[in-house]
Amino acid sequence: MKILMIASEMDGIIKTGGLADFALALPKALMARGHDIRVILPSYKQAVLKTDMMSMPTDSLSFNLNHTDHYGCLVYHTALDGIAVRIVEHNDFFNREGIYDNGSYAYPDNPLRYTFLCKAAIELCLHEQWIPDIVHCNDWQTAITPYYLKEHYSHYPELKHIRSLLTIHNGAYQGKVVPEWIHPLGIPPQHFTSELMEEHGLLNLLKCGIMYSDAINAVSPGYCEELLMPETSHNLWRYLNKRRSDFTGILNGCDYRQWNPSTDPFLPHPFSANNMAGKLLCKAALQSRMGLLANPDVPILGLIARLVDQKGFDYLIPALEKLLYEDPPVQIVLLGSGDPEYGSRLHFLQKRYPQKMGFVNGYDNELSHLIEAGSDYFMMPSLFEPCGLNQLYSLAYGTLPIVRETGGLKDTVMGLAPDHGNAPPSWTSASKNKKFATGISFIQPDNQGCYWALKQAITLYLDYPQVYHKMQQQAMRQLFTWEESAGMYEILFENLLKKPI
Repeated sequence: MKILMIASEMDGIIKTGGLADFALALPKALMARGHDIRVILPSYKQAVLKTDMMSMPTDSLSFNLNHTDHYGCLVYHTALDGIAVRIVEHNDFFNREGIYDNGSYAYPDNPLRYTFLCKAAIELCLHEQWIPDIVHCNDWQTAITPYYLKEHYSHYPELKHIRSLLTIHNGAYQGKVVPEWIHPLGIPPQHFTSELMEEHGLLNLLKCGIMYSDAINAVSPGYCEELLMPETSHNLWRYLNKRRSDFTGILNGCDYRQWNPSTDPFLPHPFSANNMAGKLLCKAALQSRMGLLANPDVPILGLIARLVDQKGFDYLIPALEKLLYEDPPVQIVLLGSGDPEYGSRLHFLQKRYPQKMGFVNGYDNELSHLIEAGSDYFMMPSLFEPCGLNQLYSLAYGTLPIVRETGGLKDTVMGLAPDHGNAPPSWTSASKNKKFATGISFIQPDNQGCYWALKQAITLYLDYPQVYHKMQQQAMRQLFTWEESAGMYEILFENLLKKPI
């Protein structure tokens, strides 16, 4: 099959989140299965390949977004890990200091910037006479592509067989903009309806993709289920239930070439499930790096996350405050940046409990690997989590995840259900799933549920070491490969192509 992926970022060129990992790993896995893959994305100022573009072959495109506004761009040809990549250059749109925003606010012309990318992708296919079987769109930034294929290019016979897939990586971001954008984007008033793309007077670009794409998927089966329910769908449930027969969930994979404790170049001491000595040495290195007392017998609870409400900080921080006040044997290590209020509260805790807590406000790739390797637990109490990657890394590193049962977290971590009584948990006799458990979970997104999960993690580590080490071994045997994910996408694509035109 010929598959064109349109994305706003791609690891190895430009990355702000998990979409970038997806846009590299899935094409690589599909290419290994014999498919002809191309990825197209913008030429940002920060792109790694920016300085090499003058030596790349180029195409020049010229097209309209509507009946009056004409645009031009250059498209550079390059390759990344053998994947054919096309990079769209338009300096006014993409040569900016930020990717999606200026550091404080989203760029007001984001709808124009990314719909321009979508139109350029279709025009490039016509220009090169490389016509894909599947156009794979990702999130609101590229969700308008199916609309353009069906409404702007319906008179091109060579494009009629193309099938479109929209992958929802995070439904909380929908590209909602004022209706004044419909003309610049080439949307006639008769299409700006509540059945297709209008929502409470606004243009909803993700809704447009949901209603026009040939199929939709979420990045985990759990998130797919949540997107169909009113209370967990970011208000998308009405639209997705209309497309229920075309909506599915496919779990993301993990790149074990980058996240493997036996070969990780960022670790001072490698280790594996068969030889865990290096993990204890990584723990000592982490304690030293974060200014904590070297003590192999104290459990370390680690976290790497954006400081945003999605990651559960509204109830994690109060739970940590209560835990630290009670003064159990524990150390806490956090790395992240984002909301300054969360950052300020975490800094306050660090200053109040300097021997128990280390916090770095920012991002450090080497430190993130050391936290995964040196921690005994990884905290991931997300309010919602479409798929999640850090719990997959944590499983591979024998760092038991502490998760809230949501989205991809409940698909990948078998949690010991917390005992909410006053006594320590009796896992050795009462827990039905201890034989298969790979972490600790809680259900309700509140202070108490989060607190009890943290308390039980400490109790498990200190009082039930045999159970802890058995769970650690079970965790390290888990595999969530991109090869498996690619096989499921391949089946989805094949079924799409069987649908009548």
